Amino acid sequence: MPTSRSLTGWRPSGPWYPVLVCGVVGGLAVPTAWAAGSDVHDTKSRQAAAQQAEFRQASEKAAETGRRVEVQSQRTDTARVFANPSGTYTTEQSLSGPRAPRGPVGLWTSVNKRFPTTSYWAKTGDVARVGHENQTGGTWRSFITMGTRDLQRTGNIKSAAFRIRNTYSWSCTKRPVQLWDTGRAYKSTTWNQQPKWYKLLATVNAAQGHDARNCPAGDLVFNVTDNARAAKANKWPDMTLGLRAANETDTFAWKKFAPSTSKLDVTWTRS
Repeated sequence: MPTSRSLTGWRPSGPWYPVLVCGVVGGLAVPTAWAAGSDVHDTKSRQAAAQQAEFRQASEKAAETGRRVEVQSQRTDTARVFANPSGTYTTEQSLSGPRAPRGPVGLWTSVNKRFPTTSYWAKTGDVARVGHENQTGGTWRSFITMGTRDLQRTGNIKSAAFRIRNTYSWSCTKRPVQLWDTGRAYKSTTWNQQPKWYKLLATVNAAQGHDARNCPAGDLVFNVTDNARAAKANKWPDMTLGLRAANETDTFAWKKFAPSTSKLDVTWTRS
């Protein structure tokens, strides 16, 4: 598992030094930062106590009702935190919105073997293609980048899953699709210039979306626990996940996905 991606995380732009401002009390020069520091410490202590109380209350309510309860203070633009009836917590990380690719997360693209030098960045709508489609002769792979900064706010990660809606399959016959840990995708990404495929994370054998009655569109869920733990440990700002068919010559493995539905569900404990 590569750890070099942690180097792309935030770093201070220069050295940081504490500034000590002095005032005069009783004829003596006294660092006023000391007095101010106590207020700051008290404020942080109160905030921490309030946060702990909110987590406890949400957990108690979840246990009482048997349903997960959101910890409201933990909500961000791309993440929501829920207390579960089991006493664990789940961070639900999503893309930045339905108009991806946009923003620091929500970056994704596809590549097509038939047109190996063409970039499809922001050219395929909300459709990520995977596998071989014999009507056009295209063989596709897709890359989706999920922000992982919010994982730094979690405790011990118990499990993590990547969830995405499979909107179309060639038939209702199940075929395996793979999820990989890959390098970052860019606007310049093409079939001939793909990110490195580091490690196979999970395989799901499914077919959703061909037939509204027999196999309607639905979410596919991939286990990414090891990657989430690595992202937290190495402070990755994001991780890119690659989708590809296990057999890229089998037309029945052809699938379409909606990147805007992507979610990273991480279940963790506070202790």
